[in-house]
Amino acid sequence: MAAFVMLLVVGLALARSAGMAITLGPETPVVVSATAPDERPWFGLGMEVWDARCYSCHADLTYIPELFLADGGRAYLPEMMLFGVRGEVVIEGVPMNLRHRAYASLDDEQLAAVLNLMLVAWGNDEALPPDVDFYTPEEVGAARTPERSNDEVLERRPNPWR
Repeated sequence: MAAFVMLLVVGLALARSAGMAITLGPETPVVVSATAPDERPWFGLGMEVWDARCYSCHADLTYIPELFLADGGRAYLPEMMLFGVRGEVVIEGVPMNLRHRAYASLDDEQLAAVLNLMLVAWGNDEALPPDVDFYTPEEVGAARTPERSNDEVLERRPNPWR
């Protein structure tokens, strides 16, 4: 058993050093491409935040572009990350009880980077318009005020995502 664990640790380290992030989904590991094109300087920081804060709960977030492009979605996503949200929602047509913690302790650059990563990972970039404006640290900073409760964030979630 110890040899298996050691091989797993070494394999994960090699995958990470090769620019891959391993995320554990409900059934099998999912590999997220971590190629960081020069035009996306935030990608590396986004991967660091993803690895440290997100991947243990999320295997993938393939619905993010659709939510981002929905009326009010661009404003909703930073608020959800900053203040958290709890309540009944619909994700990819499935009603569920969403419980997302607040990450206001992350700085604006970290939050913008992980939001942008969610927009392009798992092939999500193919669902975005070619001229999409990615999040900036300034945009995330502006979303910090006014502070919102979980209920207020949920109420601002775009339809039909509520």
